[in-house]
Amino acid sequence: MSYIKAKKSQLRLNAKAKRAHLFQNVDSAPENLVKKSFKNLQKFGASNIAGYWPIADELDVRPLMRKLSFEGVTVSLPAVIPGEKKLVFRVWVEGTPLQRGPYGTWQLAENTLLNEPDVLLIPLLAFDSKGGRLGYGGGFYDQTVSALRKQKEIISVGIAYSGQEITEVPMCMKDQRLDWIATELGMRGLRAQCMGGSFL
Repeated sequence: MSYIKAKKSQLRLNAKAKRAHLFQNVDSAPENLVKKSFKNLQKFGASNIAGYWPIADELDVRPLMRKLSFEGVTVSLPAVIPGEKKLVFRVWVEGTPLQRGPYGTWQLAENTLLNEPDVLLIPLLAFDSKGGRLGYGGGFYDQTVSALRKQKEIISVGIAYSGQEITEVPMCMKDQRLDWIATELGMRGLRAQCMGGSFL
């Protein structure tokens, strides 16, 4: 195991415990996420935004998804392609039945309309001020974001509690940095092109 992989494995243990604590103790985070992030996401001018169905103590992005959908944005959910290390996105409308997917995920049925998002809302375990994202180790989002960035300009937005920020996430060459982070406190640009790390 490489040094970076070993470091990430150790960080994941700490990050999982920290996120579980934040899930129990940060009040009204999903509602505040909507209040602080919805108008800022509108400024991107994107008509296609991918969310996710939260697992365990991930910050619940569903209220924000509902608001976006109500306002006319096409919202999609990720789905794992069996045997591949990447995701596809299927159009979600509130009330559409979901089914169990790999790794404890909830996904839309295979016959649901596919969509290619312009903005991705991405769950995580930890993040840093330079856009580093600590995921779960599967590499699905990294490979998906990498493939999409080769096709067009997209915006990746990490979704997290503000307390999930750490000093530095160890990064490999294949790891994709986040453009923005959205927490219960607001949205912040994480890369140089994102207004120098300022809050919106």
